[in-house]
Amino acid sequence: MGRFKVQVDEATLLKAYRIETLEPQEWQDVDHETIDSLAGGMTSSASSTNDAAADPLGLGAIVDVTDMSMEQKAAVLISSKSFDPKAFLSVIHPDATYEDLAMGIRNLRHSLDSRSEAIRILVEENFDRFVSVKFSADALYGEMREGLLADSTDFASNALKSQLKLATAKADQVFLPVLENASKADKLRSTLAVFERSKFFFNLPGSLREAVEARRYEAAMRDYKKGKFLLESKPGQLLPNSLATAQSSQSSSSSVSESQKRIFDKVWTAVEKVMSEMRETLLGQLKEPSRSVEEQEKTIEILLELDPSEEPIWTFLDGQHKHALDSLRTTNEKYTQQMRSKHNSTAIDQAAVANDLETCIISLNEERTSEQVIAKAYGWEVWQSIWDLLKAISEVVVSSLPGFWKIARAHMNGKFQKAAPPTTNRRSPNQCRTMALDIAKQYIAMVSEFFNVSDPAVKSSPKPTTPNIDPIAGTTAAFVPLGTNSLTSAYFLQKILSEIAEVVHDVSAVDISSEANQGLSNLLVSARWKFEDVLCGLWQRDAQLLNRLETWELNKEVANTTIYLTRIHKFQKHNTTGAYKIATISGTGSGGGGGRSQQKMVPPEFTGKITKAFLDCLYAILDGFVPLATEERSESLTIPTNTGVLDLKDTDVRVLLVISNLAHLKKIVVPNMMSQLEAAFATNIGQDRNTVIRVLTELDKTLFGDYIKPKSDDVTGILRAGILDPAMDWLETPRPAEVRQYVFTMLLRMVDYHSKVGAVSKALLERTMTTLVADLTLEALKCFKQIRRFGMGGMLRATLEIEFIHQTLQQYVTPATTTTFTDIYTTISDCYERRPDAAQQNLQAQLDGVKQTLSDARKATAINFVCFRRERSKSESAGKDKERSGTPKPERVRERTKDRSATSEASGLSDRVRERTRTRDTDGDSAVSDRERRRP
Repeated sequence: MGRFKVQVDEATLLKAYRIETLEPQEWQDVDHETIDSLAGGMTSSASSTNDAAADPLGLGAIVDVTDMSMEQKAAVLISSKSFDPKAFLSVIHPDATYEDLAMGIRNLRHSLDSRSEAIRILVEENFDRFVSVKFSADALYGEMREGLLADSTDFASNALKSQLKLATAKADQVFLPVLENASKADKLRSTLAVFERSKFFFNLPGSLREAVEARRYEAAMRDYKKGKFLLESKPGQLLPNSLATAQSSQSSSSSVSESQKRIFDKVWTAVEKVMSEMRETLLGQLKEPSRSVEEQEKTIEILLELDPSEEPIWTFLDGQHKHALDSLRTTNEKYTQQMRSKHNSTAIDQAAVANDLETCIISLNEERTSEQVIAKAYGWEVWQSIWDLLKAISEVVVSSLPGFWKIARAHMNGKFQKAAPPTTNRRSPNQCRTMALDIAKQYIAMVSEFFNVSDPAVKSSPKPTTPNIDPIAGTTAAFVPLGTNSLTSAYFLQKILSEIAEVVHDVSAVDISSEANQGLSNLLVSARWKFEDVLCGLWQRDAQLLNRLETWELNKEVANTTIYLTRIHKFQKHNTTGAYKIATISGTGSGGGGGRSQQKMVPPEFTGKITKAFLDCLYAILDGFVPLATEERSESLTIPTNTGVLDLKDTDVRVLLVISNLAHLKKIVVPNMMSQLEAAFATNIGQDRNTVIRVLTELDKTLFGDYIKPKSDDVTGILRAGILDPAMDWLETPRPAEVRQYVFTMLLRMVDYHSKVGAVSKALLERTMTTLVADLTLEALKCFKQIRRFGMGGMLRATLEIEFIHQTLQQYVTPATTTTFTDIYTTISDCYERRPDAAQQNLQAQLDGVKQTLSDARKATAINFVCFRRERSKSESAGKDKERSGTPKPERVRERTKDRSATSEASGLSDRVRERTRTRDTDGDSAVSDRERRRP
């Protein structure tokens, strides 16, 4: 397929687009057919001739106009109205000779003659047709003169005229309003064209309103100043020169005509109205508390440029001052009412408080969830309301006072001030400091009044109505919720005090005045002291209830104790930590809610108060051990142990557990708590430590004494009844053949006590049995001292029974008890009445018989009193097992061991009797005679 070739003709383009040139510089609308133009003078055939044409002179030249301009084409082409023979010859035949031109004339004439001849022949051939047409036209014209074109019809135009009149009326009715509107539009268009150069000024009211509605106040101020400058300095430039000249010719005395002034005044009045509305809007924004300091400063600067009737800085200061005080007042009233509505006026019993306290202390085992549990304990709704109240009024102060003081201090330093006439009464910038101080004082007064702290700002203020106070709270603070515990109170008191500290820090940082800083500092110190007082009161109240948390559940980690000790430690530690945090919260930095990287120093007065509260609570906790051990329990409660089940209804079981707990407190828990307290508060409470240990010792002594006395009375009573039995004649009784029954009864009773104590606390076994043995020996000594004479049989019987008791209870014999046993033997020996020589010679046989009796009694009761034997350690047991590795029958070995033990002990008995007898023999007859004289 061949390439499509498009040739562009300049004349055709000019006529098609109705332009004069192909590169117009402005809008054109040219009719080339009606005006004398080159494009209009060229016929369609001529303008469209782009290829080479024949030479009209017949000289053989080719007329090529492809590369010619439109002017050259118009001059060269013979079909153009602007054909120029000279131009034709100079362009087409620039080198033709005279003879060539003469020949061209002849050729041109011959061509014209040929065309004339052709026309003549054409006329001759069609002459009849021309004549026929002429007659037909004349006949038609005659008929029309008689009919259609008669004079009466005014050449047939009457009907047309009437229709035209109707059409004219209709056209006037339909198109006249349109034409009038078009005329008005033309006038408006003309006016707009005239005032196009001043459209900024005339559009100024609308543009200013749009800027104000879009809050583009700086742009509005810039346009306002520009319009004001044009109006005041260059009013002549606002209207076209032609209009100004026409108007100035009518009134040469005025540079601006009255009509122009009216236009300007009308426009400027609209401008001033918009700016007045903007001024009122900006003044209203100065009273809005939610706007930032930067926005308020920009607003004040814009108002200063507008030159308002009153100083905008005081509008801001007065509005913010009033809003801050009103917000503090309304916020305080709103949240105080909500807080009071949540106060529970019903009485809360101690059991409910103790249960709530137990839940909080148990939650301390889980650090991740303990805070959530403590924060939702009884009374948390009231605490949360108090926190919300303080948070709300604190936010009012923190959100308003720093920004207020920043702008106020800038004003005091000379910013936001305009030069005023000397006679103008202006407010002193120093009033700004007073206004800021009013806000700080209002906050101090509200906080001090609510928490009833001893701040000078509220000493003269009326006291708030005091709701019902928990009678066991230990504090007179009206804001403390009824029934709340010390752990929950410590949590919220720290939050509240941290919030106060943040306000003190933020307000002190802006440095309003030394008076404000001192007032806020005093508020924080007073609040800390008040909160410490509240916490210490609740702490001591809870300490008195803490014994209700004793569930008697044994501690698996610390033997012979209950988990109650762990709860005591956690209770004391948590409250001490809370008191420490309250005492160390200050307004010099962030609050004390988080962890501390370094030790903070506690003021001495707080250290003394917290230490006293700690010790008072510890004494209250120790006082609670007595009712735990001694109060009767109506319900039965059992706890499982490794050796069985303990019934807590038994007072002895509870006493033993309490004594075991007291021992662990004295040895581990209390010293650790004291050391932690000394380390935290950098203090020395060695004297108090000794006092607490002494109290623990006395309490332990009292409880153990109350526990052991009936047991001691029981066994000593059996012993006393056996020794002082009226049926027993110690002088005449024969050699003993067996140990009397009262000894077994007494020892079995001690076995029972041994079993009960061992089931509760093995750590108390030695102490209990040692005490019983000591009391037993003292009672035995006392009883034997009441017997004045012993015969041979009586001496042997007394020695046998005491030796049996001594050997059976050997594990629990102390040096002091050994001395008592020695005194008993000495007493028996001293009261022994020596017989004649024959009986004395039979002493060895008597001793051998008693020795055998003792050995038999020990063998017979070895199983009954096996609990009194010392338990070998694992190393000793391993050594014994190694020695017995070849023994086929361990039962026989144990039997032989028992035999050897009994024989050895009996041998010891005979040795002691012989020794004492020998001693008595060396005393002489005088001593015997003296005893005989003393016999009744």
